[in-house]
Amino acid sequence: TQNKQGKQNEQQESESKPSLTKLCSTLQTLSHQIWENNTCKQVIQIPKLLQSLVALSRFKVGSHLREEIDRQRLEVRSWSRRCLSWIQLNNDEQIQTELVNIEYERVMSITFCTAGDLGEEQDEEIYNGLFYVFSFLNELQRGKTYRQLSFQPLPLLVRRSEEQIEEEGANEEIDAQMANNGIYGHIKFNAKLAKAATLNYFIHR
Repeated sequence: TQNKQGKQNEQQESESKPSLTKLCSTLQTLSHQIWENNTCKQVIQIPKLLQSLVALSRFKVGSHLREEIDRQRLEVRSWSRRCLSWIQLNNDEQIQTELVNIEYERVMSITFCTAGDLGEEQDEEIYNGLFYVFSFLNELQRGKTYRQLSFQPLPLLVRRSEEQIEEEGANEEIDAQMANNGIYGHIKFNAKLAKAATLNYFIHR
């Protein structure tokens, strides 16, 4: 029975390599389309795109197979979050609301919540996740004028985003990352930005 189970696992791993490679490639292409201002609006009309990206951002977190497959799974999660962050950057108030509805800040917090099985515990992902959390909160608090986009501060969305961060236990993790000297101190720097954004909410609420 163990031999049979082992063969099944090997078969699943060998089958997942090309599919994971294709998925990573698709996400990279999608991210470039999102980044291009003239195609972004069409891309985000894809049904359930945001929900699919959220699901992929948590793809097989906490399960471990061979190193190459684990690396590809990490790439899938990383590119999914990058797509979400570029959607956030390139879109208007309506999309910001939709991102809050799919719990954007909770999704991004997973990258630096290193306690337990959910955390990535990868310096680059921690660095990016802290910046994504800061950038979203900062724009909701201050409003945004970028390219042809403009919206006023959105305090109700700030409050809901802060609740997601609190519920994920991410405030404590942000504090912990302020002592992380990884990537030549840049993780610590982004942690301070994220901390300032969360404190700004509590000061002005």
